[in-house]
Amino acid sequence: MDPNSTYLLKIKLLGNPKKARKDIKCFCYDKVIDSDLTTYKDLVESIVEQYSPRYLEVAHVQYYDDALKICPEVKCDQDLMLMFENHSETKVVRMIIAYCDP
Repeated sequence: MDPNSTYLLKIKLLGNPKKARKDIKCFCYDKVIDSDLTTYKDLVESIVEQYSPRYLEVAHVQYYDDALKICPEVKCDQDLMLMFENHSETKVVRMIIAYCDP
């Protein structure tokens, strides 16, 4: 694994607000990935495999952009590469994965 392409994802996993437990807002965990080998589809599949959504729920992926102070949604490989590019100095990405109705 090339250290220049290794990123730490600090993920907050949010359940569907209509179906989630009221006492738990989110689940947080870290994931290390290689940006050269990871595609959008692979990233989402690895998260969904480990933390399954409920029936008919879809994972929506966002990250926090420190410069713009917004949370853009990641929907494709191009968005994922832009996310990595925006965090190329720190190598740490704060992400939000929300399971919602389609």
